[in-house]
Amino acid sequence: MSTRSLIATTLALSLSTTAAFAEGSVQQKTRVQLGGVIGGIANVFGGKAAREGVTSTTAIEGDRRLTTNDRSGELVDLSEEKIYRIDYGRKSYEVVTFDELRKQYEEARQEAAEEAEENKKSNKGKKEEGPEYEVDFDVKETGQKQEINGFATKQVIVTVTVREKGKKLEQSGGAVLTSDMWMGPRVPAMAEINAFNAKYFKQLYGDATAEMQQMAVLMATTPTFAKAMKEFSKKRGSFDGEAIRTTLTFETVAAPGQQAEQEEESSGGIVGGLLNRAMKKRQESKGEAAQPGRAKLFESTTELLSASKDAGDVSVPAGFKQKG
Repeated sequence: MSTRSLIATTLALSLSTTAAFAEGSVQQKTRVQLGGVIGGIANVFGGKAAREGVTSTTAIEGDRRLTTNDRSGELVDLSEEKIYRIDYGRKSYEVVTFDELRKQYEEARQEAAEEAEENKKSNKGKKEEGPEYEVDFDVKETGQKQEINGFATKQVIVTVTVREKGKKLEQSGGAVLTSDMWMGPRVPAMAEINAFNAKYFKQLYGDATAEMQQMAVLMATTPTFAKAMKEFSKKRGSFDGEAIRTTLTFETVAAPGQQAEQEEESSGGIVGGLLNRAMKKRQESKGEAAQPGRAKLFESTTELLSASKDAGDVSVPAGFKQKG
């Protein structure tokens, strides 16, 4: 699974709630922008999908979930414990079993554990305990209202701040997760999909912590992201209604004295410098002021375009051939 796919899956699953399964479908548009030099390159050379986002349709029928876009699809069958990855252009598909995914996860987990043990041995005698973090959670209803795709919504901004215990963010540095949500009425089809996602992840990985698996890539370099997302996921289920549009932004905040070093590293030479200047100009054109010491790791926007009680055909198209 690519980093972009993992991030997209992470954002979808992190908002899961519970409900009884039935039938339904939704159409959503998701756009993920990575920060830094790599993100700048991806945004410039990533094509239309990177610039404008990806529109997908997700349908639920019983123990099956089919997610499709204009090029590919993924059919998850809980009863068979299989995932069908569909290539519509080549009229073919491949099958991956839950057991194969569990094996891949276990191998990755074991590799990470061995690497951590090696690092522990190489740093023996050195005191390198990481800081203990505290989380601040703030919810603000702005009073702003907007109609989005036929849904009446109101704006709710959630800010999750992760900082070193006993210190302010400006003193220790840390991270800030901001969720700008436009909340509308509850959407039955979304409840079905969220419930399926929760059951799918539990069936696939058992009692292992879902957030630990979903955030694997980002946590490897930014542990504070996991802490922020875990807190956000716990609180998200208590909000009334459905988020019709959500813009999720994650920023790291440098401690005093680290700011200059951070800016130097993020410049990345000539190419990085050009991209950073381009990003600053784009921020200025949007009226956004760059805050010293802050670095945006990623930003994603997910928007619900439409919802239906009908699922349609939740299967691999007839005539498609299995690869391998």
